[in-house]
Amino acid sequence: MSRSHAARSRLSFVAGAVALAIHSPASFSAEPSETQEVLEEVVVTARFREESLQSTPIAISAFTAEDLEARSAVNVSDLGATVPNAFIRQSVSNYGPTQTIGMRGLIQGDFSYSFEPTVGIYIDDIYHGTLTGATMDLLDLERVEVLRGPQGTLFGINTMGGAVRLISRKPDGQDGASLDATFGSRDRVDIKGVANFTLVPEKLFARVSGIARRQDGFGRRLDFTCEMIRRGTPELAGIGDGIGAGGVAVTPGSPQDTYFPQTLDPREGCELGSLGGSESVGLRGQLRYLPSERLELNLAGEYSSMISDPPVEAQLIARNDTGYAATILDRYGLDITQMEAAMVSPDPYTNFATYGNIVDGTSYDPNVRLHVWGVSGTADYDFTDKVHLKFITGYRTYDTTWINDSDLTPFELLQTPSLQEHRQYQAEAQLSGLALDDRLDWTLGAFYYDSRSRSYYLANFVTFNLRFTADDLYTTENTSVFGHVNYKLTDRLAFSGGLRYSDETKTNWFRHYGPGQYVAPAPLKFGSDHVSFKAGLDFQATDDLFLYASVSDGFTSAGVTPRIFTPEQLQPLDGEEVTNYEIGAKLELFDRRLRINSAVFLMDYAKRLTQVGARQCTEVNNGVDPGEPVFGLAPGEPCPPGTPAGDLPPEAGSARNGTTWFYYMQAPGEVRGFETEITLVPVREWMINAAVGYNKFKGDQDDPTAINYRHPSAVLQPKWNFNAGMQYIFRLANGASLTPRVDWSFQSYRTNGTVSLPQRDPDDRNGGYGLVNARLTWDPADGGWRVAAGVINAFDKFYWQQKGSATTRAGAPATGRVGTPGKPREWYVTVSKSFR
Repeated sequence: MSRSHAARSRLSFVAGAVALAIHSPASFSAEPSETQEVLEEVVVTARFREESLQSTPIAISAFTAEDLEARSAVNVSDLGATVPNAFIRQSVSNYGPTQTIGMRGLIQGDFSYSFEPTVGIYIDDIYHGTLTGATMDLLDLERVEVLRGPQGTLFGINTMGGAVRLISRKPDGQDGASLDATFGSRDRVDIKGVANFTLVPEKLFARVSGIARRQDGFGRRLDFTCEMIRRGTPELAGIGDGIGAGGVAVTPGSPQDTYFPQTLDPREGCELGSLGGSESVGLRGQLRYLPSERLELNLAGEYSSMISDPPVEAQLIARNDTGYAATILDRYGLDITQMEAAMVSPDPYTNFATYGNIVDGTSYDPNVRLHVWGVSGTADYDFTDKVHLKFITGYRTYDTTWINDSDLTPFELLQTPSLQEHRQYQAEAQLSGLALDDRLDWTLGAFYYDSRSRSYYLANFVTFNLRFTADDLYTTENTSVFGHVNYKLTDRLAFSGGLRYSDETKTNWFRHYGPGQYVAPAPLKFGSDHVSFKAGLDFQATDDLFLYASVSDGFTSAGVTPRIFTPEQLQPLDGEEVTNYEIGAKLELFDRRLRINSAVFLMDYAKRLTQVGARQCTEVNNGVDPGEPVFGLAPGEPCPPGTPAGDLPPEAGSARNGTTWFYYMQAPGEVRGFETEITLVPVREWMINAAVGYNKFKGDQDDPTAINYRHPSAVLQPKWNFNAGMQYIFRLANGASLTPRVDWSFQSYRTNGTVSLPQRDPDDRNGGYGLVNARLTWDPADGGWRVAAGVINAFDKFYWQQKGSATTRAGAPATGRVGTPGKPREWYVTVSKSFR
């Protein structure tokens, strides 16, 4: 984004947020940090009723807003460093504002509406139906609950890996306001304001919260010719090399001595734009109405807008790509194969992407843009002291644009400008109560979800000699009914179980325009129904030890192959299904100074989709039947005899290999693992927390020659993740307090690309790494304000979030190797003020 635009936006963001706090009525004052002697009780609502975390038979990580702030967590992505067996992070540039979210080895990171998330995200019980737009600020929350394992009975749709619940603070009549201002590295500015006030005493309350963030990037896009001049190698851009258009020898430096276009003057810098920067603004308003003692109504509305640079990516290995060779040679007298080495990124934080076509002058907006708004409402009514009805409804919508420039060169080799639009409506009713002398806790419910989505993109795949326009439409409709019971067999032993029937209907209308492309005559319809179940026993062995064992299942519904290039790819896909067997223990010791929560699980991944390559052995984009796909060919192996490509003479070279397209098939397996969370207060004011998660996938297919074989080294979610933190509250003589805190997180190696790797491939391997964050908080004696200073990645650890492969897959063209580095060290200072 441009500097002037960023500066103007920053001022407007700050002004709006400050006004929000200043124009609020009287406000509250924050007290200094409370004395920490024992662990506080944690209350969760994972089973739609309030209960202690220590007596809930689910593996849950729960965080208050204060917990998240102390750990420097600002959005959903940051939860990945604090939850065992969770993997949450922003996807790479191909996928725009999309999260990759996995839990217990069940992971999804593809933005295509053909796929379903494996982990559901809920904002005040409103389901967010896609991975796109899931990068949400943790704004004005009461708490976050992360439920691991299938949650299909109570939550239903797309929660076979788990669920993330963001629970907002409600208007509570405590009139007041607060303002937080954060300043930090790379011109970071965050302004957050909250106002809470009473409209009608004891009846009507309101709460307004807003946030504005901006930060410059930590990477740069460079002008290729400018950079070659700056390095003293102008001939690599064709300057003075004595080669003219068409490769004709000319006088060096003459007008006929053509060279690659230059945009910037090296004396003024070669930066075309920044990478990794962002700015966003969000606003949320709530009303809470209490017309009677038995009825409570809540209404909320929200809006957010984000604009960000392309992510920081680097070209690590030359592309070996001749797709543009003739065009570049004819126009500029340049042989792309001689330029490739120069196009490797000078350092991990730079590239030469242009986000356009330098040959014909086409250019695209390189920024990622996302606009989200939604409304929701809940009604809670107590029929009696033991029967409660809750109704939830909500509407959410977003639209987003971005461009993928996968080649990271000045050329238009692999570019895809994209637009997505999504609309969704949800309604849910929950009836719950107590019976049989309060030994039976029961819940009945009904759920409805309807979404409409559009995916539009321009595919410029010069590497594959493929150009087309896609304008695909998707709909999903889900209707479910469910029931859940918890019955106390004795005072210490209880049975819990539930069933959920889901009926889901989808339509996908593929409309791809271009040579040899396919336009479906009408929407294709898919559908499936499923009965989810959960059953378990829990035992309160002592007042401090809680044990449970359960079996549950989760699923995603059927769909269709995404990214259709030929009619043959238009195949229905089965959904996925997993059954989870789990044993857990929750223990408190030493008068509630030590808390240990553990779970061991085995997940039978009976239906699991994997991507495989197959050859089209006819002419590419011939506009006719492409023939049956041919599976199982090794890279470089020609198409079989009897196919148009296979019957070509040997001198035809790579044309005999046909073209690789991608398909999906079932590749079942199992995931085994465990997780443990520990919290300790060894002495007054000192708190220590730690967590570990382990998961290991093993495919059912042991034959390395099978199409759906997956090598054991292929790990999309790290097998191990750890985190640990420690803080101590120093009480000063003047009544103030000083709290230093240190957090460490670690993840083991992971791999990229298809999960059906045919062999061990070090190119796909991203090494493990650990990061350290630190924070120091000062609370004055008189309260009302706070100052905190922190550092993220304190030791400036360099690591790769992702590295692509330099090898081919099932005969696909080599496309170089691209890496996404993690953020370097950054610092921040936050000043918080509350008013009363």
